Amino acid sequence: MLTTLFQNITILISISVLYHFISRSFKGTPWAVSVLNGVLLGATAILAMLTPFEIEKGLFYDARSVVIGIAAFFGGPLTGAIAAAIALAYRILRGGVGVVPGSLSIVFPAILSIIAWQARQRYLANPQGRKPHMVLGTWFLGFLIHASVVLAQLALPGGRWHQVIPLMLFPFLAVFPLVFSLICLLFFDNERIAKAALDLAESEERYRSLFENHHTVMLIIDPSTGRIIDANPAAVEFYGWDRATLTSMRIQDINTLGPEEVEAEMARARTRDKNVFYFKHRCANADPIDVEVYSGPITIKGKELLYSIVHDNSQRIRAERELQALTQSLEQQVQERTRSIEEQTCRLQELNKEYEAFAYSVSHDLRAPLRAISGFSAILGESLQELGILKPSTDQQSASAEANTLQAPDLAHILHRIQSNVSRMQQLIDDMLMLSRAGTRKMNSQPIDFTQMAREILGELTEQQKGRHFECTVQDGMTAIADPDLARILLVNLISNAVKFTKDRDIAHIEVGAEQNSDAPRFFVRDNGVGFDVAAAGERLFAPFQRFHSEASFEGTGIGLSIVKRVVARHNGKISAESAPGQGATFYFDFGKAK
Repeated sequence: MLTTLFQNITILISISVLYHFISRSFKGTPWAVSVLNGVLLGATAILAMLTPFEIEKGLFYDARSVVIGIAAFFGGPLTGAIAAAIALAYRILRGGVGVVPGSLSIVFPAILSIIAWQARQRYLANPQGRKPHMVLGTWFLGFLIHASVVLAQLALPGGRWHQVIPLMLFPFLAVFPLVFSLICLLFFDNERIAKAALDLAESEERYRSLFENHHTVMLIIDPSTGRIIDANPAAVEFYGWDRATLTSMRIQDINTLGPEEVEAEMARARTRDKNVFYFKHRCANADPIDVEVYSGPITIKGKELLYSIVHDNSQRIRAERELQALTQSLEQQVQERTRSIEEQTCRLQELNKEYEAFAYSVSHDLRAPLRAISGFSAILGESLQELGILKPSTDQQSASAEANTLQAPDLAHILHRIQSNVSRMQQLIDDMLMLSRAGTRKMNSQPIDFTQMAREILGELTEQQKGRHFECTVQDGMTAIADPDLARILLVNLISNAVKFTKDRDIAHIEVGAEQNSDAPRFFVRDNGVGFDVAAAGERLFAPFQRFHSEASFEGTGIGLSIVKRVVARHNGKISAESAPGQGATFYFDFGKAK
C-alpha cells in the first residue's frame, strides 16, 4: 500500500505544478479556469485509481481522497464537484464489491473540503481576524477526510469491513493526513508565489501606465554610463527626438554641462546627496532650454538606475529675469526720484532762506519810512499846537480864513488817523513775519511746562488791560512735548484773542486746560467773549487776513489764527473750534503723538 501511496504522491506533486501553471497562464474567465482545473484533478484521481492497492477484485484503495480534497479545498465548489464527478463516474464504471464505499470515499472528501473552502474564504475576506495555523489546520482537515473514508468501509457487504478497516487505520489515519497537509503547504506556497507575481505585474502595470501617460517629462538613466534606458511620450514631445533616438543617446548628449560635471551630478543624485538640479538641456529643433530636474535612484530587476522628472523652467527663469530687470529699473527710478526730491528740497531751502531774507528786508525797509511818518506827524502835531493852530475855535471865522486854514478838530483827527494807521501797519508787518517764521524755523521739540507758560502769558496780557476785570483759570500739571518758542507763539495768539473779544464783558472769563486722550493731551483755550458762527466761518476760519467782526469793534490784522494753525501743523497736530455768537469760543488743539 505504501508503494502505491508514494506513486500517487509523485503524481500529485506533478499535477500541483501543472495546476498552478494553468491558473497563472490561462487568461480565461474564473469559471473556465475552475472547470479546466476540475477536469485536470478529476483525471489525476483516475490516475491514482489506476495504480491502487487491491485487496480483491473490485475492492482497492488509493490516494483519490487526497486529490478530491485538494481539488475542493483550493479550487472551490465548482472545481471540487467536477473532479469528484469524474472520479465518481470512473469508480462506478469499474464496479466490484467496493463500489459503494469507494464512491463514498469520493463524496465525503468533496463535501468536507468544500466546507473548509468556505471557512477559508471567510478568513480571506477578513484578514484582520485570527490567523489559523496552516499545518495543524490542513492536517486536521486531512484527518477528517480520511476518517470519513475509513467509516465509509462500513458499507462493505458481507461484513468485510472487519478485515479491511484494520489494514487501513495506519496509512489512512497517520500517513494520508500528513501527506495531505504537505501537499496543501505546496499549494499554499504556489498561491503565494502566484499572488506575488500578480501584485508585481499589477504594480508594474500601474507604474508603466503612470510613466507612459503622465504629461511630465520622465527619463530612466543608467548612472554608470549615462545612457537613457527609457523615455516617456512627454519626453519625446519635449526634446523633439523619437523614442528610439532618445534611448540610443546618453544624458551627456542632452545636458550642456561637460561630461565630467554631468557624471558628478549623477553621482550626487545616486547617493541622494542632492535631488534637485538646474540645467540647460538641448532639443532637436530649438535652442537649449532651462530645466529643473528631480532625480533619485530606483532599482529595476536588481540594477540601480536614476529616475528623472524634468520640468521646463524657461518661463520661470524668464519671469525672474524680467522681475530682476524691473526691480533694477524701479531702483534706478527711485534713486533718480530721490535725487530729484533732494535737489528740490535744497532748492526749496534756498528759496525759504531767500524768502526769510526778503521778508526781513521788506519789514526793515517798511519800518524805516513808517517810523519817519510817525515821528514827523508827531513833530507836526507838537509844532501846530505851539503855533496855536490846533486850538479849538469858538468864534465864527471869515470866509477867507476858512479857505486858508483847516479847523483844529479836523487837523487833529487827520494826524490821529495817520498815527493809528502807521501803528496798524507796523503790527501787520510783525504778524506777517511771525507767520513766516512759524512755517520755516527749525523745530526743537522738548518737554515743556505748559501750565507755567500759560500763566506767564495770561499775566503779561491781562496786566496791560487797565480798568478791566479778569477771572483766569489754568489747569495744574499740564505738560507737552513741543517747540517752546512755537508753543509760546500759539498761546500768545489764542490768549490775546480771548482778551480782545471779551472786552465788552463786565467780567472776562478765560480758561486754559487739557483733556487726556490715549495718544496725546488735547489742550484748549476757552473764553466768554462775543463768539462767532463756526459753520459760517468754515474753511476761512484759519485762513490769513480773514475777519469775522468789524475793525471798528475789534482791532487786529486777521493773521493770528493762521499762525496758530501753522504751529499746530508743524507739530503734526490738529486744531478745531467750538463757538456761537454771544456764547464765547473754545479752541482745541494738540501737538501730535509724542516721539
